[in-house]
Amino acid sequence: MDIDIVLDSHLPPQELAELGVLAEQHGIHCVWNASYLDGRDPFSAMVPLAQATSRIKIAPMALNAYEMHPYRIAMALQSLNEFADGRAQTMIGGGGEVVMSLGIPFDKRVRYVRECLEFVKGATTQRPFNYDGELFSISDYNPDWTTAEPPFIYSAANRPQMLRMAAKAADGIFMSDLSPGLAKGALEAVHSRMDEIGRDKTGFRSNNFMAMYIYDDLAEARHEARRWIGFRAIFREYMMREFMNEAEFQQILEYIPQIYAMAPKNESYVEGLDDELLERCVDNLTLTGTTDDLDGIVEHLLEYKALGMTEVCIELKKHQVKNIKMLGERILPALQ
Repeated sequence: MDIDIVLDSHLPPQELAELGVLAEQHGIHCVWNASYLDGRDPFSAMVPLAQATSRIKIAPMALNAYEMHPYRIAMALQSLNEFADGRAQTMIGGGGEVVMSLGIPFDKRVRYVRECLEFVKGATTQRPFNYDGELFSISDYNPDWTTAEPPFIYSAANRPQMLRMAAKAADGIFMSDLSPGLAKGALEAVHSRMDEIGRDKTGFRSNNFMAMYIYDDLAEARHEARRWIGFRAIFREYMMREFMNEAEFQQILEYIPQIYAMAPKNESYVEGLDDELLERCVDNLTLTGTTDDLDGIVEHLLEYKALGMTEVCIELKKHQVKNIKMLGERILPALQ
């Protein structure tokens, strides 16, 4: 099982490139650059990284067709892929904070993701390319400047409809914050659908996004984990009910705006919300602790490997240099 990392799009491109070089040296499979509302454009920000490396995969995330036409996604992705000599990949999903901030309704979410996947995959592999969907269309797309191997394209997929769609339309699935039990169900669902439609599973990849806060100072680690917990799966009842009851989950939902507000305020508490609930979220939705906790974290990651997952994707917020070295030297060897 491979390890990917996610680096923040607020990082200056040169620092992103330096961290990516270090990740390549330590055997990391892919560097993902998260696309945030107030962050840098991940395509252009990753060009120095693409030019400074030779093996590691380069990947903007998460893209969607609500805010960016699939033609623009395909053009930008192929451009980055040329800089990276065919090492670009991406993940296409059904929205996020940018879509919410723009006030775009999440209509026809599965269709939006499916047509975006079909469009981008077609535009990066077929010459000439024509597409006539319900939402998007293009005629006679035939760029003559693309020479690199086409990029690998994941679908963001946690739930049944997305998983069934991804089994046909995507190169792989990219899950988020799923426990081993839920990941097992998702993998079984997508593989079962592939069997139904007669699709060969060879080369199909599966990934699960997780946030990691392994710091020398446990108090700092838990502060950061709680501060950013609003960006995990706290609004997804099917995930949260694994470790809290309905009344506790409703309490979390009541304080969602305040939970999100912790990140920009650099705070780790919400007035009126039981601290123990936030602590439970950290324990169940993140990888948090000190280096003394690495054995337990490795055991947890090995549960995903046992399911047949091909990689895990670890978000790094602080102390990236130390964490990249730790991943490469202490965690990756245990997963190979």
